[in-house]
Parts: sequence; structure tokens; C-alpha cells
Amino acid sequence: MPRESTNKLDELLGLDLWLDYQSSPGFYENADLRDELRGVGARDIKVARGVDTLRQAIVNRIKTYKGELLPLGHPEYGSRHHELIGQPNVERTRNLIKLFILQALKQERRIEKVLSANVLAEHEPPRETVRIELKLQIRSVPLPLNIIVPFNLTESLI
Repeated sequence: MPRESTNKLDELLGLDLWLDYQSSPGFYENADLRDELRGVGARDIKVARGVDTLRQAIVNRIKTYKGELLPLGHPEYGSRHHELIGQPNVERTRNLIKLFILQALKQERRIEKVLSANVLAEHEPPRETVRIELKLQIRSVPLPLNIIVPFNLTESLI
């Protein structure tokens, strides 16, 4: 991608600290800051740019409990699907997860359109984990962005 085009995307989609997700590619669990070598023995925190920044922002929004950032002045940030922890992995629960995810994504101004959003049981018969699959059209980006986020109905971070 030409440097000028990259700068425009950086302006539109932003910059952020690069998160390194320790699970398999396409899944977003157990993030840690990624660093890079900056000379002999020197390391620095890596910066995410453009679409990578937006991917992280979307995953962070989904993984954050709505209201969790209230003390920081962001009461609407996050998703309500965490309220469903403890519910059975049935179609009704998966539909509510989808609804709450779509509500959270409406808050993200860089998303032009949600092309598809699916919440699927990971196993047959369904167990506690669902798979949230998103296909998003991003403003000023020609190709859609695909994101898969696992969600466990039995685990709570709080």
C-alpha cells in the first residue's frame, strides 16, 4: 500500500498500542502488548496502524462489559452480552448475544456496515463456548474485515 494511502488510513482508523493475542490466528484471547527490537538490546512497544487498530478496537469493545469504563467517562462503551454468562447455549441465548454485539458495534463510527454477524455453538451438542463471527465493511477500506471472537457462557472475569 502506498505511503500516502497508509497515512490517510492511519488518520481515519487511528493508531494504538499493538496487542499480541496468544491464541490461534483469527481468535482474540489473552492479549499482551507486542514489542519490537529497536537496536542492540533495546526494545520498544509496537504501534498498530490502520485496519489493525480498528480490529483491536472492535475486539476490545466486544470483550469489555458495558459500563465497565463508566469511571473513565465512557458509560456506553462495551457490550451487554456478558450479562448472559450462566445461560444455556441455546438459540435464544445466541440470538441475544448477537443483538448485544450489534448494539455495541453501532457505537463504532468507523464501521460503515455490518455485512454479517453470526453466533454459533462451537460443538454439537452445544457446550459452553460460542463463536462470534463478524464480517464488517469499514469506511474507506475496500475489503471487508473478518473477526472471530470466542465467548464462554460459564466464565466471568468479575
